[in-house]
Amino acid sequence: MKFAIKHTFIIVLLLFVSIAKAQKPAINFLQNDYKSALEKSKATKKPIFVMVYATWCPHCNKMKNTVLKDASVIDFFNTNYINVMMDGESETGKDFMKKFKITSFPTFLFLDNNETHLYSTGGEFTSEEFILESKKALNPNTQIPYLEKQFNDNNSNPETCLLYLNAIKKSIERYKTDDVVAKYMSTQPKDQLFTAINWKIFAFGVNKLDTKEFDFLLNHQSDFAKVSSPKRVDAKIVSVVNQALTHNMESMDSIAYSKSRAIAKNSNITKVDSLVFKYDLQMYEACKCWTKYKQTTLESVQKWAWNDYKTINEISKIYILHVKETEDLQTAIAWAKHSLELNNSAESNFLLARLCNKIKDKKSATDYARKAKAIITAMGWDTKDIDQFYLDLGIK
Repeated sequence: MKFAIKHTFIIVLLLFVSIAKAQKPAINFLQNDYKSALEKSKATKKPIFVMVYATWCPHCNKMKNTVLKDASVIDFFNTNYINVMMDGESETGKDFMKKFKITSFPTFLFLDNNETHLYSTGGEFTSEEFILESKKALNPNTQIPYLEKQFNDNNSNPETCLLYLNAIKKSIERYKTDDVVAKYMSTQPKDQLFTAINWKIFAFGVNKLDTKEFDFLLNHQSDFAKVSSPKRVDAKIVSVVNQALTHNMESMDSIAYSKSRAIAKNSNITKVDSLVFKYDLQMYEACKCWTKYKQTTLESVQKWAWNDYKTINEISKIYILHVKETEDLQTAIAWAKHSLELNNSAESNFLLARLCNKIKDKKSATDYARKAKAIITAMGWDTKDIDQFYLDLGIK
């Protein structure tokens, strides 16, 4: 009898251990339930941590599958926060994002029980980095409200300005950075702005194209380059231009695009001019402005796309579909031949074949089509398109 009881106890113990092992520790996330989290925060006096994600977001999924399963991260968040996992594409999630002006995934948001924004960030981190970031929301001296007050109490102080900018430039309040720089600049003699710390303030805080601060940066590139480097100044200007033109393109705002383009062209930076050329083509293609598209490419391909076979090939496709003039098509054939020199691919040969066919040069079209098919066949790719082209040309 004792033997049976002993063995039964051992079996039960082993079963308990196996169940315990199967139940791996995890962060105690409330799913899409910010309201309950706020109630628990008020009751426990713990701050709230919210991860806002989208199911399709690779950075979100990587964080969920790696860092948020790390034992040290689990322990830290379960100890210090009331935790919420918020699907940004659910109705609840959309309302939450609108309330806190969240615009990207993943966003990691830290709030107190009065819904004060303590800290926020986004992107991918290692476990160590993520804990260090999250500790800033627990430290009164690194919380955003404290840093904002320090700056507003003395907005001529470059150190407090930089600390505040450093916190908000990666947060849900990043839209404030240009206003912070404007307020700081208004307190500074213009001839004393060209210092290393002021360059950092401009680098962190100037993010809008149509501002006095960006205009000041454009007009004093060489001055800032002396305390930073020409490469860094150029990179900052290119970044601001790219951000503005991307936004204009996404909203299909041609009027705003024209204004942004005019400002960008004043930079006199080669990379900006090249960037504007590519955005011009995207805008004209989106608006179906084929005359402007053709004019721009005829003027600028050799200047801004001559060593970029991918861009030349994209232009070739547009010419095949939307350009009729033989002289202009012959120019496109010259570009396409140069693209072929840069990258002897099936695509480049096929595009040349189609361009030649459009000007009724059947011999050249046939030659390039055969070269394209040889590459396609050798690679084991689908030959459907090239086979149809063979039929259209009457190639056997």
